[in-house]
Amino acid sequence: MTQSKEAAAKSDLIHGNTYAIPTRRCLPEGLYQCYVEANHLDHLASNTSFIQGSGIGFSPIAAKNSAIGEWVERYAASHQNKADLLMASEVELKHKNIPHLPLELFIPFHKDQYKPNFPYRIISEDDKISWVKCKNILGDKLIWIPAFAVYLPHDTSFDENKQFTLQTSTGISAGRNMEEALVGGFLECAERHAFSEFWYRQNHWIHHIPRLNQEAVLQIFSHEKIQHLFGNKRVHIMLFDLSPLSPIETHLVILYFPYKGKLFQSMGCATRFSKDESIIKACLEAYQGVEYAIGLSQKPENWIQDKDDCRGIDSFDKHFAFYNKFPEWRKKSVVLQAAINKESFIPTINKRAKSIQSWQEISQLDLRYILAVPLSTEDVQSQGFEVVRVIVPEWNLLTGIHSQPFLKNLNVTSGETLFTQYPHPFP
Repeated sequence: MTQSKEAAAKSDLIHGNTYAIPTRRCLPEGLYQCYVEANHLDHLASNTSFIQGSGIGFSPIAAKNSAIGEWVERYAASHQNKADLLMASEVELKHKNIPHLPLELFIPFHKDQYKPNFPYRIISEDDKISWVKCKNILGDKLIWIPAFAVYLPHDTSFDENKQFTLQTSTGISAGRNMEEALVGGFLECAERHAFSEFWYRQNHWIHHIPRLNQEAVLQIFSHEKIQHLFGNKRVHIMLFDLSPLSPIETHLVILYFPYKGKLFQSMGCATRFSKDESIIKACLEAYQGVEYAIGLSQKPENWIQDKDDCRGIDSFDKHFAFYNKFPEWRKKSVVLQAAINKESFIPTINKRAKSIQSWQEISQLDLRYILAVPLSTEDVQSQGFEVVRVIVPEWNLLTGIHSQPFLKNLNVTSGETLFTQYPHPFP
């Protein structure tokens, strides 16, 4: 395949190890993977000591750039300058007429989830917490939002050591300039929202989401990279088109590959303004998950406990590994059953959501807020990166702890039963 010329990203900040990951036999030729890591970052004023990043691409440079970009995102998000924060309660902000958004917007739990053993307390307007200034892209206004929704990890000492929610990395994005970073963060927010809507409401959406097997994908799409990724007979791939529930092209790829006599599962999901690019990115991420799945399979036998009620699924690693360690549970999910089945499916009624094809069209979406907080440190900028956290508070996030699902922003209909008994397989 022809390769576009790509400049290597600077990696002076990453003073740890860089590895080129060997390509597994089940991957198509021409894919490359890279892993980077660095330790003792707390000496550089980071809120954490160790950060890693991984990437995949159609060239060694593309793979390394992807890994560096992921590392830089996490590094920038871990820096929290007290001088940027405002310590106050929501009541105090109201009294002083300081523009801010309600705390409740940034809590992803439904009110019915607050049971006696739930680990998070209900947030109050009287709670004194840390706030950081952000820009609402829709309206171009500056406004204050809770810092726990921005930094990763967030230093809870700024919130009197109170815990209100589980943090995620969704929306943290690095780019060569601020607009590129903004677009990347926004698309990741859209991707997580679409996937969580599809997974938790799968018994509804399975009847409305088109899915294509490899043969159908190869017949319909002529893009060189799609042909290359899906024309691999050593794996089984099912492509789900999530456009009926997303305003932007979003695709989910679930991939099965043989390893040591077992059928392993990987998956990737992506949102892009181009259908082809969305499919390519989702498939690349599924292939990247092959090495991830194999590595997690080497964990001790008792690594995942309480498998019957899934209380022990308390990390994204365990979410991703669950259906490989216990493949018999795949039959509980209609999505995973459809992925294993080799039949394509096209619904008779097209429920396509209103869609946009560019960043310039975001004002057409039914959203009040697309929030952006610049995270770039001086050393990150010296490497040619800008990093931003994008937050779309009306969209759903995805949990890494199975017993604490984010359910507040799902479009649930009256009487609908959500698929929450078993964990999602998102990496």
